[in-house]
Amino acid sequence: MPVDAYFIQYKFILPKSISHSSYSYQKLFRALYGYTQAVYKSSGKAYKYHRKGVLSDYPFLRPAKNTVIIPPAALQELINFFNTGKNPAHRWFRKGEWKAVYYMNEKKLNESTAARALENMLDRLWINTEGEKKLLFDELKRVAKGGADPNYVSTLLAEAKKVTNNEWFNKCYAISKKLEEFKKLCDSLKGRRLF
Repeated sequence: MPVDAYFIQYKFILPKSISHSSYSYQKLFRALYGYTQAVYKSSGKAYKYHRKGVLSDYPFLRPAKNTVIIPPAALQELINFFNTGKNPAHRWFRKGEWKAVYYMNEKKLNESTAARALENMLDRLWINTEGEKKLLFDELKRVAKGGADPNYVSTLLAEAKKVTNNEWFNKCYAISKKLEEFKKLCDSLKGRRLF
């Protein structure tokens, strides 16, 4: 059964003083999709920091340059970003001298394509645990083996809801082993959670 989606083709219009290879231009895409920053200390330790973007909490597909396919729930947040520049990656005090123009079209995605977008989403959902960022899916697997603080389990499940409450997830988790495993982990942890 196909799932509802929006196909968005967008273009950022910038002042002539800003080239497409500049950091200012790259910040727009980081604000949109999020990014992971690696910091290497002189002691040899490496730290990874994930900065969320407007679409980080949603499944999406990028079929071509400056195009994205999103679920209906992500549409308003994306339009707000195009209009205001407000995003979780950068705390801009003002939008700046750029604007976005976009073309939008309703689309039907097949279940396997939507499932692939959800699987990719699982590979970019991070959780902060003991001062370290870990993938949410990996943490769910670890905690499912037993012995976790109930408050931490609740935190993990709250983050997992970003996936399990998504309309694409509910229509196509059964066709993906990875999504099915994610759902089973969440269901098992819900059953063991103490309040």
